[in-house]
Amino acid sequence: MDILQKAMAHPLSFRDEKFIEYVMKSFALFFLVTVSAMAQNIYNETNLFIAAGLEVSTKGSLINTGFFQNNGSVALAGDWNNTNIYQGTGMVALKGIDQLVFNNNQPVQQLIISGGGTKTLQGKLTVSRKIDFNEGVLLVGDNDMLFIHRAATINGGSLLSFVDGALTIAGTGYKFFPIGKNGKYHPVELVGVNGLNPEIEMEVFENLPQIQTSLPAIIHQDIYWTRKTIDGTFYGSPITLGYSIPSQTNLARLVIAEAESLVNEFSLHDGVAVQSGNGFDIVSSRKDIKGNIFALGELINDPPRPYYFSTTLSPLAENPENRSVKIFGGNGTALAFYFQVFNRWGLQIFETKSYSQMATEGWDGKQSGSLIDPGLYPYSLKYIDQSGKALEDKGFITVIR
Repeated sequence: MDILQKAMAHPLSFRDEKFIEYVMKSFALFFLVTVSAMAQNIYNETNLFIAAGLEVSTKGSLINTGFFQNNGSVALAGDWNNTNIYQGTGMVALKGIDQLVFNNNQPVQQLIISGGGTKTLQGKLTVSRKIDFNEGVLLVGDNDMLFIHRAATINGGSLLSFVDGALTIAGTGYKFFPIGKNGKYHPVELVGVNGLNPEIEMEVFENLPQIQTSLPAIIHQDIYWTRKTIDGTFYGSPITLGYSIPSQTNLARLVIAEAESLVNEFSLHDGVAVQSGNGFDIVSSRKDIKGNIFALGELINDPPRPYYFSTTLSPLAENPENRSVKIFGGNGTALAFYFQVFNRWGLQIFETKSYSQMATEGWDGKQSGSLIDPGLYPYSLKYIDQSGKALEDKGFITVIR
Protein backbone atom coordinates (compact mmCIF):
# COMPACT_ATOMS: atom_id res chain seq x y z
CA MET A 1 0.00 0.00 0.00
CA ASP A 2 3.04 2.33 -0.12
CA ILE A 3 2.03 3.72 -3.47
CA LEU A 4 -1.47 4.47 -2.17
CA GLN A 5 -0.09 6.26 0.83
CA LYS A 6 2.19 8.23 -1.47
CA ALA A 7 -0.77 9.19 -3.64
CA MET A 8 -2.71 10.48 -0.64
CA ALA A 9 0.19 12.33 0.93
CA HIS A 10 0.62 14.77 -1.97
CA PRO A 11 -1.58 16.73 -4.35
CA LEU A 12 -2.68 14.34 -7.07
CA SER A 13 -0.77 15.29 -10.21
CA PHE A 14 -1.43 12.70 -12.90
CA ARG A 15 1.54 13.50 -15.11
CA ASP A 16 2.74 9.91 -15.38
CA GLU A 17 0.38 7.55 -17.23
CA LYS A 18 2.01 4.40 -15.86
CA PHE A 19 1.88 5.77 -12.32
CA ILE A 20 -1.86 6.47 -12.33
CA GLU A 21 -2.56 3.18 -14.13
CA TYR A 22 -0.70 1.38 -11.36
CA VAL A 23 -2.62 3.35 -8.70
CA MET A 24 -5.96 2.35 -10.24
CA LYS A 25 -4.89 -1.29 -10.56
CA SER A 26 -3.74 -1.27 -6.92
CA PHE A 27 -7.13 0.00 -5.78
CA ALA A 28 -8.91 -2.61 -7.86
CA LEU A 29 -6.66 -5.32 -6.46
CA PHE A 30 -7.73 -4.47 -2.88
CA PHE A 31 -11.40 -4.12 -3.87
CA LEU A 32 -11.53 -0.44 -2.99
CA VAL A 33 -14.14 1.26 -5.13
CA THR A 34 -13.74 4.78 -3.77
CA VAL A 35 -10.65 6.92 -4.22
CA SER A 36 -10.67 9.92 -1.88
CA ALA A 37 -8.35 12.81 -2.63
CA MET A 38 -9.38 14.57 0.58
CA ALA A 39 -8.83 18.33 0.14
CA GLN A 40 -6.35 17.86 -2.70
CA ASN A 41 -6.76 19.04 -6.24
CA ILE A 42 -6.63 16.51 -9.05
CA TYR A 43 -4.40 17.42 -12.00
CA ASN A 44 -4.08 15.53 -15.26
CA GLU A 45 -1.67 16.55 -18.00
CA THR A 46 -1.41 13.25 -19.90
CA ASN A 47 -3.96 10.42 -19.68
CA LEU A 48 -6.43 9.71 -16.90
CA PHE A 49 -8.85 6.76 -17.00
CA ILE A 50 -11.52 6.05 -14.39
CA ALA A 51 -12.97 2.58 -14.89
CA ALA A 52 -16.62 1.63 -14.55
CA GLY A 53 -17.53 1.04 -10.90
CA LEU A 54 -14.71 3.23 -9.61
CA GLU A 55 -15.60 6.38 -7.63
CA VAL A 56 -13.18 9.30 -7.29
CA SER A 57 -14.03 11.98 -4.74
CA THR A 58 -12.19 15.16 -3.81
CA LYS A 59 -12.89 18.26 -1.78
CA GLY A 60 -10.62 20.14 -4.14
CA SER A 61 -10.79 20.92 -7.86
CA LEU A 62 -10.20 18.84 -10.97
CA ILE A 63 -7.98 20.34 -13.67
CA ASN A 64 -7.55 18.43 -16.93
CA THR A 65 -5.19 19.59 -19.68
CA GLY A 66 -4.70 16.14 -21.14
CA PHE A 67 -6.99 13.23 -22.03
CA PHE A 68 -9.59 12.23 -19.41
CA GLN A 69 -11.92 9.28 -19.88
CA ASN A 70 -14.47 8.80 -17.11
CA ASN A 71 -16.49 5.58 -17.13
CA GLY A 72 -17.01 5.61 -13.37
CA SER A 73 -17.90 8.63 -11.25
CA VAL A 74 -16.20 11.81 -10.12
CA ALA A 75 -17.47 13.92 -7.21
CA LEU A 76 -15.82 17.20 -6.34
CA ALA A 77 -16.38 20.24 -4.16
CA GLY A 78 -13.99 22.49 -6.06
CA ASP A 79 -13.97 23.69 -9.65
CA TRP A 80 -14.27 21.50 -12.74
CA ASN A 81 -11.82 22.83 -15.34
CA ASN A 82 -11.32 20.77 -18.48
CA THR A 83 -9.35 22.61 -21.17
CA ASN A 84 -8.55 19.64 -23.39
CA ILE A 85 -10.42 16.32 -23.87
CA TYR A 86 -13.06 14.73 -21.66
CA GLN A 87 -15.19 11.74 -22.63
CA GLY A 88 -16.77 8.59 -21.22
CA THR A 89 -20.03 7.18 -19.92
CA GLY A 90 -19.47 8.18 -16.32
CA MET A 91 -21.09 10.55 -13.85
CA VAL A 92 -19.92 13.95 -12.58
CA ALA A 93 -21.27 15.22 -9.24
CA LEU A 94 -20.88 18.88 -8.31
CA LYS A 95 -21.15 18.91 -4.52
CA GLY A 96 -19.45 22.16 -3.54
CA ILE A 97 -20.95 25.38 -2.22
CA ASP A 98 -19.50 27.65 -4.94
CA GLN A 99 -17.99 26.08 -8.06
CA LEU A 100 -16.92 27.05 -11.56
CA VAL A 101 -17.72 24.53 -14.32
CA PHE A 102 -15.90 24.50 -17.65
CA ASN A 103 -15.87 21.41 -19.87
CA ASN A 104 -14.49 22.77 -23.13
CA ASN A 105 -17.83 22.46 -24.99
CA GLN A 106 -17.79 18.69 -24.51
CA PRO A 107 -20.65 16.46 -23.28
CA VAL A 108 -21.13 14.86 -19.89
CA GLN A 109 -23.21 11.69 -19.77
CA GLN A 110 -24.56 12.19 -16.24
CA LEU A 111 -24.48 15.31 -14.08
CA ILE A 112 -25.58 15.73 -10.45
CA ILE A 113 -26.16 19.13 -8.84
CA SER A 114 -25.83 18.78 -5.05
CA GLY A 115 -24.22 20.36 -2.01
CA GLY A 116 -26.11 23.64 -2.23
CA GLY A 117 -24.60 26.96 -3.24
CA THR A 118 -24.08 28.14 -6.81
CA LYS A 119 -22.37 26.31 -9.64
CA THR A 120 -21.39 28.79 -12.38
CA LEU A 121 -21.25 27.39 -15.90
CA GLN A 122 -18.71 28.74 -18.36
CA GLY A 123 -19.07 27.93 -22.06
CA LYS A 124 -21.38 25.22 -23.38
CA LEU A 125 -22.13 22.04 -21.45
CA THR A 126 -24.15 19.21 -23.00
CA VAL A 127 -25.79 16.53 -20.85
CA SER A 128 -26.30 13.38 -22.90
CA ARG A 129 -28.09 10.96 -20.58
CA LYS A 130 -29.29 12.36 -17.23
CA ILE A 131 -29.13 15.44 -15.00
CA ASP A 132 -30.24 15.44 -11.36
CA PHE A 133 -31.14 18.63 -9.50
CA ASN A 134 -30.82 17.73 -5.80
CA GLU A 135 -29.51 20.86 -4.07
CA GLY A 136 -27.88 23.95 -5.51
CA VAL A 137 -28.37 26.44 -8.33
CA LEU A 138 -26.67 26.09 -11.72
CA LEU A 139 -25.99 29.61 -12.98
CA VAL A 140 -25.92 29.99 -16.79
CA GLY A 141 -24.77 33.35 -18.14
CA ASP A 142 -25.95 35.12 -21.28
CA ASN A 143 -22.99 33.84 -23.31
CA ASP A 144 -23.11 30.29 -21.96
CA MET A 145 -25.37 27.29 -22.64
CA LEU A 146 -26.68 24.28 -20.76
CA PHE A 147 -27.91 21.88 -23.46
CA ILE A 148 -29.95 18.76 -22.67
CA HIS A 149 -29.90 16.08 -25.36
CA ARG A 150 -33.23 14.82 -26.71
CA ALA A 151 -32.64 11.39 -25.11
CA ALA A 152 -31.61 12.75 -21.70
CA THR A 153 -33.83 12.83 -18.61
CA ILE A 154 -34.16 15.62 -16.05
CA ASN A 155 -34.77 14.61 -12.44
CA GLY A 156 -35.58 16.82 -9.47
CA GLY A 157 -35.94 20.55 -9.73
CA SER A 158 -37.25 22.38 -6.68
CA LEU A 159 -37.11 25.59 -4.68
CA LEU A 160 -33.61 24.46 -3.66
CA SER A 161 -32.21 23.36 -7.01
CA PHE A 162 -32.78 24.76 -10.49
CA VAL A 163 -31.17 26.58 -13.42
CA ASP A 164 -30.77 30.34 -13.07
CA GLY A 165 -30.46 31.39 -16.69
CA ALA A 166 -31.34 29.78 -20.01
CA LEU A 167 -31.95 26.04 -20.32
CA THR A 168 -32.01 24.47 -23.79
CA ILE A 169 -33.62 21.08 -24.48
CA ALA A 170 -33.79 19.20 -27.78
CA GLY A 171 -36.56 17.04 -29.17
CA THR A 172 -40.33 16.70 -29.30
CA GLY A 173 -42.85 15.44 -26.73
CA TYR A 174 -42.83 16.32 -23.03
CA LYS A 175 -40.06 18.71 -21.91
CA PHE A 176 -39.42 19.94 -18.36
CA PHE A 177 -37.48 23.14 -17.63
CA PRO A 178 -36.55 23.51 -13.91
CA ILE A 179 -35.69 27.21 -14.13
CA GLY A 180 -35.79 30.16 -11.76
CA LYS A 181 -34.33 33.58 -11.08
CA ASN A 182 -32.63 35.15 -8.06
CA GLY A 183 -33.56 32.39 -5.64
CA LYS A 184 -37.14 32.00 -6.90
CA TYR A 185 -38.30 28.86 -8.69
CA HIS A 186 -40.59 29.21 -11.72
CA PRO A 187 -40.46 25.92 -13.68
CA VAL A 188 -41.95 25.42 -17.13
CA GLU A 189 -43.37 22.34 -18.82
CA LEU A 190 -43.93 22.09 -22.55
CA VAL A 191 -46.42 19.27 -22.35
CA GLY A 192 -46.27 18.11 -25.97
CA VAL A 193 -43.70 19.80 -28.19
CA ASN A 194 -44.60 19.46 -31.84
CA GLY A 195 -42.00 20.37 -34.43
CA LEU A 196 -39.17 19.33 -36.70
CA ASN A 197 -35.99 18.58 -34.72
CA PRO A 198 -36.61 21.52 -32.37
CA GLU A 199 -34.12 22.83 -29.83
CA ILE A 200 -36.04 25.00 -27.37
CA GLU A 201 -34.59 27.47 -24.86
CA MET A 202 -36.63 28.67 -21.87
CA GLU A 203 -35.66 31.36 -19.35
CA VAL A 204 -37.46 33.32 -16.64
CA PHE A 205 -36.97 37.04 -15.92
CA GLU A 206 -38.12 39.57 -13.37
CA ASN A 207 -39.85 42.93 -13.95
CA LEU A 208 -41.92 42.65 -17.13
CA PRO A 209 -41.77 45.92 -19.12
CA GLN A 210 -44.99 47.71 -20.00
CA ILE A 211 -46.74 45.66 -22.69
CA GLN A 212 -49.44 46.28 -25.27
CA THR A 213 -52.80 44.55 -25.00
CA SER A 214 -56.24 45.77 -25.97
CA LEU A 215 -57.88 43.05 -23.92
CA PRO A 216 -59.40 43.82 -20.49
CA ALA A 217 -56.82 42.24 -18.20
CA ILE A 218 -54.21 43.18 -15.62
CA ILE A 219 -50.87 41.50 -16.39
CA HIS A 220 -48.56 40.51 -13.50
CA GLN A 221 -45.34 42.49 -13.90
CA ASP A 222 -43.07 40.65 -11.46
CA ILE A 223 -42.25 37.56 -13.55
CA TYR A 224 -42.25 36.61 -17.22
CA TRP A 225 -40.86 33.77 -19.31
CA THR A 226 -39.14 33.71 -22.70
CA ARG A 227 -38.96 30.92 -25.28
CA LYS A 228 -36.53 30.72 -28.20
CA THR A 229 -36.20 28.24 -31.03
CA ILE A 230 -32.44 27.68 -31.14
CA ASP A 231 -32.60 25.21 -34.03
CA GLY A 232 -35.19 23.25 -35.99
CA THR A 233 -38.86 24.20 -36.16
CA PHE A 234 -41.33 24.63 -33.28
CA TYR A 235 -45.02 24.18 -34.13
CA GLY A 236 -46.43 24.60 -30.62
CA SER A 237 -47.22 22.92 -27.31
CA PRO A 238 -49.49 23.34 -24.29
CA ILE A 239 -47.53 25.00 -21.49
CA THR A 240 -47.48 25.02 -17.68
CA LEU A 241 -45.94 27.86 -15.68
CA GLY A 242 -44.82 27.65 -12.06
CA TYR A 243 -45.83 30.69 -10.03
CA SER A 244 -46.95 31.55 -6.50
CA ILE A 245 -50.44 32.90 -7.12
CA PRO A 246 -51.52 35.60 -4.64
CA SER A 247 -54.33 34.45 -2.35
CA GLN A 248 -56.66 37.25 -3.46
CA THR A 249 -56.53 36.18 -7.13
CA ASN A 250 -59.82 35.20 -8.76
CA LEU A 251 -58.78 31.91 -10.36
CA ALA A 252 -61.74 32.00 -12.76
CA ARG A 253 -60.21 35.15 -14.28
CA LEU A 254 -56.62 33.89 -14.45
CA VAL A 255 -55.07 33.99 -17.94
CA ILE A 256 -51.77 33.32 -19.69
CA ALA A 257 -50.62 36.26 -21.80
CA GLU A 258 -48.61 35.41 -24.92
CA ALA A 259 -46.78 37.44 -27.59
CA GLU A 260 -44.08 37.11 -30.23
CA SER A 261 -41.98 39.78 -28.53
CA LEU A 262 -42.21 42.46 -25.87
CA VAL A 263 -43.21 45.05 -28.45
CA ASN A 264 -45.96 42.94 -30.06
CA GLU A 265 -49.62 42.82 -29.04
CA PHE A 266 -50.29 40.25 -26.32
CA SER A 267 -53.12 37.73 -26.67
CA LEU A 268 -54.75 35.95 -23.73
CA HIS A 269 -55.39 32.27 -23.01
CA ASP A 270 -58.32 32.02 -20.63
CA GLY A 271 -59.86 28.90 -19.13
CA VAL A 272 -56.48 27.87 -17.68
CA ALA A 273 -56.16 25.08 -15.12
CA VAL A 274 -54.52 25.70 -11.73
CA GLN A 275 -52.93 23.08 -9.50
CA SER A 276 -51.32 23.74 -6.13
CA GLY A 277 -47.68 22.66 -5.94
CA ASN A 278 -44.96 22.42 -3.31
CA GLY A 279 -44.33 26.09 -2.56
CA PHE A 280 -45.75 27.27 -5.89
CA ASP A 281 -48.76 26.77 -8.16
CA ILE A 282 -48.89 25.31 -11.66
CA VAL A 283 -50.90 27.21 -14.28
CA SER A 284 -51.67 25.19 -17.43
CA SER A 285 -52.91 26.28 -20.83
CA ARG A 286 -55.54 24.07 -22.45
CA LYS A 287 -54.37 24.87 -25.98
CA ASP A 288 -51.05 25.10 -27.79
CA ILE A 289 -48.83 28.12 -27.34
CA LYS A 290 -46.57 29.27 -30.15
CA GLY A 291 -45.19 32.59 -28.91
CA ASN A 292 -41.90 33.68 -27.37
CA ILE A 293 -43.01 35.72 -24.33
CA PHE A 294 -45.36 34.56 -21.55
CA ALA A 295 -46.77 36.15 -18.44
CA LEU A 296 -49.70 35.62 -16.11
CA GLY A 297 -52.60 38.00 -15.71
CA GLU A 298 -56.14 38.40 -14.49
CA LEU A 299 -59.21 39.43 -16.47
CA ILE A 300 -60.99 42.52 -15.18
CA ASN A 301 -64.39 40.84 -15.67
CA ASP A 302 -65.53 37.23 -15.60
CA PRO A 303 -64.56 35.48 -18.86
CA PRO A 304 -67.36 34.79 -21.34
CA ARG A 305 -68.85 31.35 -21.25
CA PRO A 306 -68.06 29.29 -24.35
CA TYR A 307 -70.79 28.23 -26.77
CA TYR A 308 -71.82 24.60 -26.85
CA PHE A 309 -74.60 22.50 -28.28
CA SER A 310 -75.64 18.86 -28.57
CA THR A 311 -74.24 17.26 -31.68
CA THR A 312 -77.01 14.69 -32.27
CA LEU A 313 -80.52 15.24 -33.63
CA SER A 314 -83.41 13.04 -34.72
CA PRO A 315 -85.98 14.92 -36.87
CA LEU A 316 -88.68 12.35 -35.99
CA ALA A 317 -87.99 12.15 -32.24
CA GLU A 318 -90.96 12.19 -29.84
CA ASN A 319 -89.30 14.84 -27.67
CA PRO A 320 -89.22 18.14 -29.61
CA GLU A 321 -85.94 19.10 -27.88
CA ASN A 322 -84.20 16.21 -29.68
CA ARG A 323 -85.37 17.26 -33.15
CA SER A 324 -82.72 19.97 -33.58
CA VAL A 325 -79.34 21.17 -32.36
CA LYS A 326 -79.22 24.55 -30.60
CA ILE A 327 -76.53 26.92 -29.35
CA PHE A 328 -76.22 27.48 -25.58
CA GLY A 329 -73.92 29.63 -23.45
CA GLY A 330 -71.81 32.52 -24.60
CA ASN A 331 -73.53 34.91 -22.15
CA GLY A 332 -76.31 35.23 -24.72
CA THR A 333 -74.50 37.39 -27.28
CA ALA A 334 -71.96 37.06 -30.08
CA LEU A 335 -70.33 39.18 -32.74
CA ALA A 336 -69.61 37.97 -36.28
CA PHE A 337 -71.60 34.80 -35.56
CA TYR A 338 -71.51 32.28 -38.43
CA PHE A 339 -72.75 28.66 -38.31
CA GLN A 340 -72.50 26.25 -41.28
CA VAL A 341 -73.29 22.58 -41.94
CA PHE A 342 -71.84 20.60 -44.86
CA ASN A 343 -72.51 17.27 -46.54
CA ARG A 344 -69.95 14.52 -47.02
CA TRP A 345 -68.66 16.17 -50.21
CA GLY A 346 -68.03 19.49 -48.46
CA LEU A 347 -71.00 21.31 -49.96
CA GLN A 348 -72.87 23.67 -47.67
CA ILE A 349 -76.39 22.54 -46.79
CA PHE A 350 -77.22 25.05 -44.03
CA GLU A 351 -75.95 28.39 -42.81
CA THR A 352 -77.00 31.20 -40.50
CA LYS A 353 -75.43 34.37 -39.17
CA SER A 354 -78.08 34.74 -36.48
CA TYR A 355 -77.13 33.76 -32.95
CA SER A 356 -80.77 34.30 -31.96
CA GLN A 357 -81.95 31.78 -34.54
CA MET A 358 -79.53 29.10 -33.37
CA ALA A 359 -80.38 29.80 -29.71
CA THR A 360 -84.15 29.50 -30.20
CA GLU A 361 -84.85 27.37 -33.28
CA GLY A 362 -81.53 25.72 -34.01
CA TRP A 363 -80.97 23.49 -37.01
CA ASP A 364 -83.55 20.74 -37.58
CA GLY A 365 -81.67 18.48 -39.97
CA LYS A 366 -83.27 19.87 -43.12
CA GLN A 367 -81.86 21.21 -46.37
CA SER A 368 -84.16 23.68 -48.14
CA GLY A 369 -87.10 22.32 -46.12
CA SER A 370 -86.43 18.61 -46.81
CA LEU A 371 -85.07 16.08 -44.34
CA ILE A 372 -81.54 14.96 -45.10
CA ASP A 373 -80.35 11.35 -44.92
CA PRO A 374 -79.00 9.96 -41.63
CA GLY A 375 -75.23 10.24 -41.18
CA LEU A 376 -72.37 12.48 -40.04
CA TYR A 377 -72.38 16.10 -41.19
CA PRO A 378 -69.40 18.44 -40.61
CA TYR A 379 -70.13 21.82 -39.03
CA SER A 380 -68.20 25.07 -38.55
CA LEU A 381 -68.92 27.68 -35.87
CA LYS A 382 -67.17 31.07 -35.89
CA TYR A 383 -67.72 34.04 -33.61
CA ILE A 384 -66.03 36.79 -31.59
CA ASP A 385 -66.50 36.46 -27.85
CA GLN A 386 -67.01 39.27 -25.34
CA SER A 387 -63.26 39.67 -24.77
CA GLY A 388 -62.76 40.38 -28.46
CA LYS A 389 -61.20 37.00 -29.24
CA ALA A 390 -62.05 35.41 -32.61
CA LEU A 391 -62.92 31.75 -32.07
CA GLU A 392 -63.72 28.82 -34.32
CA ASP A 393 -65.10 25.37 -33.53
CA LYS A 394 -65.39 22.44 -35.94
CA GLY A 395 -66.85 18.97 -35.57
CA PHE A 396 -69.61 16.63 -36.71
CA ILE A 397 -73.36 16.51 -36.17
CA THR A 398 -74.96 13.06 -36.13
CA VAL A 399 -78.40 12.84 -37.77
CA ILE A 400 -80.43 9.73 -36.90
CA ARG A 401 -83.98 8.61 -37.60
